Amino acid sequence: MEKTVSLSDIARNINNVNLDEEVLVFDSGFIPYQQHNFPMRINALIIILCRKGSGRVEIDLKSYDIEKDTLIFIQPKNYINLLSCNEDFSSHIIACSQRIVEDVLPKLTDLLPLLIHHRTEPVTKLESDRAEELNRYYGFFRSELAKPRSLFTKNKIECLLQAALFELMEIQHNSNDVVVFEKTRKEEIMAQFLISVSERFREERQVSYYAQKLSISPKHLSSVVKETSGRTAGEWIENYVIMEAKVLLRTTDMTIQAISNYLNFANQSFFGKYFKHITGKSPSEFRRDEA
Repeated sequence: MEKTVSLSDIARNINNVNLDEEVLVFDSGFIPYQQHNFPMRINALIIILCRKGSGRVEIDLKSYDIEKDTLIFIQPKNYINLLSCNEDFSSHIIACSQRIVEDVLPKLTDLLPLLIHHRTEPVTKLESDRAEELNRYYGFFRSELAKPRSLFTKNKIECLLQAALFELMEIQHNSNDVVVFEKTRKEEIMAQFLISVSERFREERQVSYYAQKLSISPKHLSSVVKETSGRTAGEWIENYVIMEAKVLLRTTDMTIQAISNYLNFANQSFFGKYFKHITGKSPSEFRRDEA
């Protein structure tokens, strides 16, 4: 099974960094792991801005070319594989803990369109002036984290993170990649739904389960998710389940029975029917074609 990487794991590969930090900023080629350690699943929010060089990455089984001024927006549970990277590749990286994602982002429902957009389109080529604007925030983070810690350091870092995300929101809005909507209770529901699904999709595939967690009816949840994201709640759940199944089929030697058990299907036959209904291929056909 692919390696799951937390912010603390990343910090251990960086010199002079406190392992308890909630936000890290650093210069690197890519995420600071040797290429042979990929693929991996990231349990953090990571913003990578390529400053020089080129390479190719795979995010959730889709390949992307990267070059100067390419933005890579990695959300918790994204599957990452570094396919290639030339020797002069360098980037500026802002990495945030799972706690930041769970505690801060659901409160900033204005940012929900950004998160939805980058969940399906994690790589964006920026105009050079926009890349420099984003790079300014990297400098702000570096400067703040270099200071002695104070009573207000955590608050200042969180405010910087929010400002950087709103900068990204503005970039995407100006390029017409994100539709901005008014902040409402619906967007709060959508944000909480996505976080819950990312945590529980292996065990829970019923819309009713997530509706109960949010103290609303399944019908209301389905309506809100469809209106907010353009996908049904069931489609979001299916997306997480099928992506996990594909990753396991492609990158591990787990048997189909073991994958079925891991994803909490009643039996291998039911898993096979579920997978084929959505992908058009049986698990064994998918594994053979991807070999």
